[in-house]
Amino acid sequence: MAPVQLESNQLVPAGGGPASAPAPPAPGAVTAAASPGYRLSTLIDFLLHRTYAELTVLADLLPRKTDMERKIEIVQFASRTRQLFVRLLALVKWANNAGKVEKCAMISSFLDQQAILFVDTADRLASLARDALVHARLPSFAIPYAIDVLTTGSYPRLPTCIRDKIIPPDPITKSEKQTTLHQLNQILRHRLVTTDLPPQLANLTVANGRVKFRVEGEFEATLTVMGDDPDIPWRLLKLEILVEDKETGDGRALVHSMQINFIHQLVQSRLFADEKPLQDMYSCLHSFCLALQLEVLHSQTLMLIRERWGDLVQVERYHAGKCLSLSVWNQQVLGRKTGTASVHKVTIKIDETDVSKPLQISHEPPLPACDSKLMERAMKIDHLSIEKLLIDSVHARSHQKLQELKAILKSYNVNDNSFIETALPTLVIPILEPCGRSECLHVFVDLHSGMFQLMLYGVDQLTLDDIEKSVNDDMKRIIPWLQQLKFWLGQQRCKQSIKHLPTVSSETLQLANYASHPVGNLSKHKLFIKLTRLPQYYIVVEMFDVPGNPTELEYKYHFLSVSYAEGDDSPATALLLQQFKPNIEELVLDTKSGKQMKSGVKRKLSGDPCSIEPKKPKRSGEMCAFNKVLAHIVAMCDTNMPFIGLRMELSNMDIPHQGVQVEGDGFSHAIRLLKIPPCKGVNEETQKALDRSLLDCTFRLQGRNNRTWVAELVFANCPLNSTSSREQGPTRHVYLTYENQLSEPVGGRKVVEMFLNDWNSIARLYECVLEFARSLPDIPNHLNVFSEVRIYNYRKLILCYGTTKGSSISIQWNSILQKFHISLGTVGPNSGCSNCHNTILHQLQEMFNKTPNVVQLLQVLFDTQAPLNAINKLPTVPMLGLTQRTNTAYQCFSILPQSPTHIRLAFRNMYCIDIYCRSRGVVAIRDGAYSLFDNSKIVEGFYPAPGLKTFLNMFVDSNQDARRRSVNEDDNPPSPIGGDMMDSLISQLQPQQPPQQPQQQPFAKQAGASGAYPLTSPPTSYHNTVTPSPSMMHTQSPGNLHAASSPSGALRAPSPASFGPTPSPSSLGITMGQTANFASPHGSQAMPTSMPPPRKLPQRSWAASIPTILTHSALNILLLPSPTPGLVPGLAGSYLCSPLERFLGSVIMRRHLQRIIQQETLQLINSNEPGVIMFKTEALKCRVALNPKTNQTLQLKVTPENTGQWKSEELQVLEKFFETRVAGPPFKANTLIAFTKLLGAPTHILRDCVHIMKLELFPDQASQLKWNVQFCLTIPPSAPPIAPPGTPAVVLKSKMLFFLQLTQKTTVPQEAVSIIVPIIYDMASGTTQQADIPRQQNSSVAAPMMVSNILKRFAELNSPRAGECTIFAAVRDLMVNLTLPPGGRP
Repeated sequence: MAPVQLESNQLVPAGGGPASAPAPPAPGAVTAAASPGYRLSTLIDFLLHRTYAELTVLADLLPRKTDMERKIEIVQFASRTRQLFVRLLALVKWANNAGKVEKCAMISSFLDQQAILFVDTADRLASLARDALVHARLPSFAIPYAIDVLTTGSYPRLPTCIRDKIIPPDPITKSEKQTTLHQLNQILRHRLVTTDLPPQLANLTVANGRVKFRVEGEFEATLTVMGDDPDIPWRLLKLEILVEDKETGDGRALVHSMQINFIHQLVQSRLFADEKPLQDMYSCLHSFCLALQLEVLHSQTLMLIRERWGDLVQVERYHAGKCLSLSVWNQQVLGRKTGTASVHKVTIKIDETDVSKPLQISHEPPLPACDSKLMERAMKIDHLSIEKLLIDSVHARSHQKLQELKAILKSYNVNDNSFIETALPTLVIPILEPCGRSECLHVFVDLHSGMFQLMLYGVDQLTLDDIEKSVNDDMKRIIPWLQQLKFWLGQQRCKQSIKHLPTVSSETLQLANYASHPVGNLSKHKLFIKLTRLPQYYIVVEMFDVPGNPTELEYKYHFLSVSYAEGDDSPATALLLQQFKPNIEELVLDTKSGKQMKSGVKRKLSGDPCSIEPKKPKRSGEMCAFNKVLAHIVAMCDTNMPFIGLRMELSNMDIPHQGVQVEGDGFSHAIRLLKIPPCKGVNEETQKALDRSLLDCTFRLQGRNNRTWVAELVFANCPLNSTSSREQGPTRHVYLTYENQLSEPVGGRKVVEMFLNDWNSIARLYECVLEFARSLPDIPNHLNVFSEVRIYNYRKLILCYGTTKGSSISIQWNSILQKFHISLGTVGPNSGCSNCHNTILHQLQEMFNKTPNVVQLLQVLFDTQAPLNAINKLPTVPMLGLTQRTNTAYQCFSILPQSPTHIRLAFRNMYCIDIYCRSRGVVAIRDGAYSLFDNSKIVEGFYPAPGLKTFLNMFVDSNQDARRRSVNEDDNPPSPIGGDMMDSLISQLQPQQPPQQPQQQPFAKQAGASGAYPLTSPPTSYHNTVTPSPSMMHTQSPGNLHAASSPSGALRAPSPASFGPTPSPSSLGITMGQTANFASPHGSQAMPTSMPPPRKLPQRSWAASIPTILTHSALNILLLPSPTPGLVPGLAGSYLCSPLERFLGSVIMRRHLQRIIQQETLQLINSNEPGVIMFKTEALKCRVALNPKTNQTLQLKVTPENTGQWKSEELQVLEKFFETRVAGPPFKANTLIAFTKLLGAPTHILRDCVHIMKLELFPDQASQLKWNVQFCLTIPPSAPPIAPPGTPAVVLKSKMLFFLQLTQKTTVPQEAVSIIVPIIYDMASGTTQQADIPRQQNSSVAAPMMVSNILKRFAELNSPRAGECTIFAAVRDLMVNLTLPPGGRP
């Protein structure tokens, strides 16, 4: 079989043998023909087709056979097909390795070919030697030829016949050629002179022995003669047809080359035979070209009908070679008329009488003698364009129609100024004189249909269509349409003249009394112009015809006022209709009156304003549409009517004014008020002072839309001097702006009401400022340094305060809410930061509205700034996992202002701290869980904080303490004390003071007033309430707001041992819900300076209800986040918190511990020590209490039952771990639960856990370990999802489960890798393994697998012994041997 080709270069022989590819044959060798191969795909295709064909045959034959025969045939078919495909499979498998066989076959074939070539070459050489070379002889040497070649270098002995037959003769020279052509030109001229030459062939040229005849637009023929004999006929050398079709020919020749050859032969035969050869040649070629031109025009007509003109042009008749008749402007085709209608025809024909003439043009009916140029263009066809011919024809007829229409206009108006434009047949008709080009009516004639078409800018298309229909039916109907367009154009001019003004124009106006009011008697041609800013006023323009001049209009102007029903959509009612003066145009355009006016002279606004005539425009025809009179009237009304409305409103409200005044060289108007009504709620003295300082009050309009009122107030003698550079002059200008809404008229009542409200705001604030200005000479020096007046613009008072003046407070009166509005901010270097007083903003505002005293407000700001700065540093962000409800967020601190000087702090919704800001740089702090009125009662929702009094006393400055309570004070509960008792207490204190010279006081002390404690109600005046206290040492009068020389600002109650019971908190400077005198809202707390040192107070359940006095610096230390005192920085946690938070957190943890002991299997031991919790486990006795040195941490003291099982170092590690990791920040209850479970574990297990804690607390002591360990008491977020994050991470049953966090030791902390290892310890078997907890899908399993393998290997190598725990050993082995692959993450 032939080989089968698998690829383009691979053949597979069907018989199984390799087929060798043909090698390149050697020269002269005979190559055997290679047998053709077949592609494997073709072979498979053949097999499939054969199988399919056999199946088809079986399907046709088997139904006719018996069952046994069918089975036999099917088995035979299956056997045959199987054998074929088995062979195919074997072939395919062999073809997979056919490449090696093929290479070997090619090598063998190449070697065989080489052997054949060698044998064949030897055979041929032997045959030549034996047969051909036996009788071979050399010829004689050609010595003469060799001599010629060697000596002369040429071969001259060739036969001459070669030169004669091949080499042509030499050509004639150039001079001989020029001479011959010159003689031939003379012969041609002689022949032309002596021959009868047609006049159409006069355009000829003789050159180069030829004569060229050219007939433009027809042909060009080139002739010559073959000799000088007169009988020799003309010879036609070249013929060119000049007929071109530039529109439809696409640049191709109209006559085929075969036709040219035929005409050439025909003309040449005529030149040989006729007596007048040139005449006959012209006739033949001319007739052919005319017929060709006619055919071209006909083809152009058909294309014109098909592509552009359609039915507007029709072919009436066409005879090839004779004539072409076309019809245009067929009215029946256009559908305008029925029956007989005029038809305009254009006929193009060949003159039969004189064939030599060009194509002739005739028009039916004949063209009018209107324009010689148009007539001449319509009678020529030399351009050979049928469309141009038709356009020239209808152009002339259009000009005739427009002349007829112009004659009609001339008969109507003798002074008609219409004119006709010839370029495009257009009649330009001025409608309203003077008329610009864009306002003229343009009447065109459609060249295709002959109908009039009109164009006027601004007219809608429906109106133009109606005018066109009327004029096309009867041209005289244009006259009434021109009258309508004249009034329409007059209205359009009015609208365009006031387009830049705030108006709305309409031709009609719906009025309820239109029929009965004089406005109904106006002309039907009128225009209503509504002033949008004054919707109740209209300008009515009335238009009339001017007799004797149909192109002019007369205008009359009226002023119309209407009224609208409130809340009703019914039409308006016309009120007043008054015509403007008839000579208004002279008043507007009179330049003399404008020149006589003096600049800057104010005059009363009158109804006859004068203006200066504007310059004449360069194009007066375009500017004539501007109605100067109407624009002036509208502008005048729009400008003056708002002032008139405002003047009327002021008069109705009995506000005296000077009326409308003209300012600024007559370009602006103003209304000046003479007096402003007094304000309610302002005392008479303040009102008089404000009226005296007001110099001027003027209303003006400004803004592009003229809807903005500006009231300018000029004040003198400002009571305050601000630091703003704009407020340094002798007078202050205040500008009040009022925007009129679109729905309200400009200058309405609302503007006056808004102004009066603003005036009331100014008066209210002025009253406070006036009192503040009076108090400035007596204000203490520290308030002068603390604050400054930054801005006072009569509407707002802005004070800057603080050490850097970086905080600001703004005070202004809100006329809507009828109270003062206070806003806080930051300026200068503090810009962008938050003002610390934002916390008590609401309380400050309520206090100021109750007692509007600026000095009191400054005193409050001074006393509260430092405490609030410290309070704002407390964390207020909610945190998760603080309690057993891990998904519930609790706010760490909640700041709850109670009054401007009373701030309540709620810690985790359990404990409450009350902070009272006092003068002299101190605050009073008490436990807010106790009621202010009865210390035996607890405020609902809060719990007393045990030990708070002791903790706060640690921050008391000994230099500030003037006296301390004795121990007996805490033994007796406080009792309420009244104002009389307080006076008696003070009187008892006075004899104990050493005598001293009292300081000079600016005011005398008021009888019955106390200078040491706050008043129970605010006094009425600064001068008669603030009194000195001569009995106090080193204290100034409260009139100075602060005791500048007082070394102590702390308030302490006197000892009961000396003068009676302990006063209640309300008598100790704590003003509950009441404000003291404005000079010192907290009262001035004075105390003796010679007092014994502070004593440690015993714990009492109600001791914290008595305020503790702290300085601002102590409060800042108390509330500022700081490291935990008494702990090594490495042992302290990363959570930085304030001492107060550490104390309250420790108290909460102690409270949680009490509850946990009751729930867990721990035994509580009763303790007589307050604040101490004692409990014991199976092996340990524990004591938990606050650190007595700092009261900021919980300390655990562990005492083992069996001292031999524990080392002192292990117990210290356990205690230190509890203090730093369990009971420390962030104070989570679940960490206590997990730790107590650890404490309940067997001793050997707990000791191993303590060793792990030691590695956590002192990581530097184990330098050989590769990892740092952290004991997880709660489940971290990255742990395997066994429980919610924050859940206690220690489970102690038959098996113990706990979590460790391993952090890789590295020099770069940012690249440290941390993994969470859940460890389970089997108490029965003593094995320590990694807990098998399913990991998250996106987490890596490499680290857990390595941890599990290390722990398993440790368990295999170290079998546990009885009573021994393997937790620490396994963890230590893990920390030594665990190594993650480079770049691997857990």
